[in-house]
Amino acid sequence: MLNVLLVVMAYSLICLYEVPGLIREKSWRDFASFTAFLLPALILSIILAAGVKLPLITPAIYKAFTPLLTWLGII
Repeated sequence: MLNVLLVVMAYSLICLYEVPGLIREKSWRDFASFTAFLLPALILSIILAAGVKLPLITPAIYKAFTPLLTWLGII
């Protein structure tokens, strides 16, 4: 549980450092992209800090890209 708290505190510090400047400069696109990257990273970090075992994604990526790479002649 302490790990989850530390992760949330770290992400909160990052937000406290980055977000006010983005809002002050009215960089809405930068704010949106910052949020789009930060939220999934935060969720994954909390899950990993809680000790949840995540499945490997490498086999899924291999299955998805093998036909394309074969068609391109790379494999």
